[in-house]
Amino acid sequence: MSILKTTEMINLNKNKIDSAIQSNDLSNIRRYELKYTINEGLASEIRDYIKNIYTLDKHVPPGERGYLVNTLYFDTPDLRFYYDTKFRKLTRYKPRARFYGEKATDLIWPEIKYRNANVIWKRRYSIPIAHWPILFSPYKSEKKIAAIKNHLENFQDVVFWNNAQPVLHVRYFREPYVAKLAAYDRVTFDRWLCCRPANGSIELDYEEGDMIFFDDPTSSKSDDSPVILEIKVETLVPVWIIELINTFNLMQRAYSKYCYGLDCLMNYQGNGRIAKFQL
Repeated sequence: MSILKTTEMINLNKNKIDSAIQSNDLSNIRRYELKYTINEGLASEIRDYIKNIYTLDKHVPPGERGYLVNTLYFDTPDLRFYYDTKFRKLTRYKPRARFYGEKATDLIWPEIKYRNANVIWKRRYSIPIAHWPILFSPYKSEKKIAAIKNHLENFQDVVFWNNAQPVLHVRYFREPYVAKLAAYDRVTFDRWLCCRPANGSIELDYEEGDMIFFDDPTSSKSDDSPVILEIKVETLVPVWIIELINTFNLMQRAYSKYCYGLDCLMNYQGNGRIAKFQL
């Protein structure tokens, strides 16, 4: 194939990706994210409690209770994003890419997750799986000088300027509910958290035997294998969320799936549970 033809194909794919960035950007959504670790009994009670206000997310396949979420986390050689989260730096961000289902078959969602104190927002977009490797071509970063590193605007710039590489692949099963009366109000239950080392590879295929659970009591610092309850709301917390928290005496805690997963791998001695996922 000629160099001219190759360049035309790259530019075409670049335009497609840039269009996707514009159409799927979620940076205008600012939210609070409250996290709790609960047991299955309490999860069942909360599900029953919210049934008149929330409905199952429309993206859940018919007849199912939820879906698999896969996240590929990127970090710097010195794990800066990990330590920023671990030690709760007030303002921080992390690049990651997400796909849904057991395997990546159609779309992937590169994103930057920003956090300032308790407020979270994202820059997120979707691209076809076939375009995923294109993001890591040198031409993709339009930032030419280090002086503007503080104004990175998209996933590929963050990865390029921070020399970030895939570090960890995290997978879990999410049971998601959305409020009927609010534009953005979600309650999710996450279970069966497992991970594998990414070892710098952007490859999305994986072997089931490579996945290690980290939702055991020791790793999650809980009395038993927890359900991760997340409540995500816009700036004002609705009264029904306050009543939910008070009714069940929920105690908020920090819970980073990335940090707990990486901690698990760092401490793994060969006796962890191997993931054998079944719906």
